[in-house]
Amino acid sequence: MKTNNAVLHITSKKPMAVAELSERVAASMAANKTVFPTPDPTLEEFNTERGKLNTNIAEKDGSKIKNQIILDQTNVVFAMLKLLLNYTNKVANGDKTIILLSGFDCSNEPVAHGIPGKALIKRVEDGEVACSAKIYMEPLNDADRYRVETTTTSNDPKSWTTTLDYVSLNNLEIANLTRGEEIYIRVTGGNRHGWGMVSEPVSFMPR
Repeated sequence: MKTNNAVLHITSKKPMAVAELSERVAASMAANKTVFPTPDPTLEEFNTERGKLNTNIAEKDGSKIKNQIILDQTNVVFAMLKLLLNYTNKVANGDKTIILLSGFDCSNEPVAHGIPGKALIKRVEDGEVACSAKIYMEPLNDADRYRVETTTTSNDPKSWTTTLDYVSLNNLEIANLTRGEEIYIRVTGGNRHGWGMVSEPVSFMPR
């Protein structure tokens, strides 16, 4: 008889994937404390380390030093995920319902390919021509298209307009902007399943 197990479908070489899974597991276990009463490590310890990883990813600047810091912290969080995976399997004892309550994938389920997570803009610079903006993004797992929206009034939700749609990560450049007029830019990643969470807005002044 085949036994169900909680499994990891990711590796420590993908910081964003580790960050996204750790967020899901932390939220799932917190919401099901009666099912997972004594996680090891504790959720407090886990949240502290995954918080460090999220901060490091948000501060990524492309330097070798920062990249190594991110990889080192990814390894820390990934090791904790493996411990929580073992804990989940002990609690679940092959029960698929309990496994899925943990936030981990179940061994008898296909690899999930849901919508991408929250987009992250690393920086915005002058584009190749005057009055244009080049957007640099943190690549999103499962995203094969990106949408760019702009506004001059970021506090008005209805003012955002789509500037680029269904573009690749390498084509995030907006042209024909008004010189000297500050704009706000946000990006969303998507795939055939839908669009993920929009990024935090970033301001830019075209020159």
